[in-house]
Order: sequence, then structure tokens, then C-alpha cells
Amino acid sequence: MTIHLYKHGATPKRIDKSTFLNDVGVISGVVLKETENELTPDFILNTNSLVYNANYFFCDFTSRYYYITDLEMMTGGRIVLHSRVDVLMTFRNEIMSSSSWVEVSDRTTDTSDNYDMLHNDFPFRQDYDILGKSSTDSIFSYANQSGNNIVLIMK
Repeated sequence: MTIHLYKHGATPKRIDKSTFLNDVGVISGVVLKETENELTPDFILNTNSLVYNANYFFCDFTSRYYYITDLEMMTGGRIVLHSRVDVLMTFRNEIMSSSSWVEVSDRTTDTSDNYDMLHNDFPFRQDYDILGKSSTDSIFSYANQSGNNIVLIMK
């Protein structure tokens, strides 16, 4: 199995992190450690200095992107790479090609009467992160008020 190592600087809430990935290298001969949880798998590989320069990787076998959460040294010159699936990046094409509605809700109330449906006044775009706000776009600036959330609903 092969993994492609990256160093990334994107916020975890960003769906498409492609432009924020800096290639570190490729490692072959990686083994998926037996695990009960497919969202936080462990990978075993021979010691390689590239791993110490990366915080993110893509696995060819699983076709998923992962955050590196921890490194554990083993005997025999091996490393256990603890990871967590980046669901947003892994399924970015499905997320970006789906239609969606963005709702604004107030955290202090639970009644559905308080939802302010935006309909398609502010369309969900690829350069928005999962919260619907781009760092260069002030369309959703009112959402930073105390007690407000933006909820992305996919259909």
C-alpha cells in the first residue's frame, strides 16, 4: 500500500484543501493495522524521515485523506502512524456537486419558528468553508453575532 504525505495549512472546516497541500513525498510498503474503527485507522511503515515533515496524507488503498494525529515508534525500525479521516476532503466532490440550503439559527432557542431561511440569496460556493463563510467574503458577516450558527443542509 502507498501513502502520499503532505503538509497542509488549511482550516479543518475547509472542504477542498487541494490548494493548501504541499507535497512531502510518497512511501510504499505501508500496512494497515488491524482496527475496529475505520475513521481512526493506524498504519505501520518502516522508519522514514518524510513522516516527521508531514501532518496529512492520502492512502491509495482506502482512497481517503487523513490527518496525522500521532506517531508511535515500534521495535524493528517501524512507526505506527495514528490518523483520523478527513471526511470533508475525502468526499469533497460529492459535497461540492450536491445542492444545499443554508439556514441561520439562534443557539438560545430550540423552536423552528426562529430559523431564517436564506433560500438561494447566498449560494453555497466551492471557496466557502463548511460554515459558509470565506475569509475574503463578508456576505455572512452578520453570522458572527453572539449566539448565531450557520448550518449547512445537504439534500
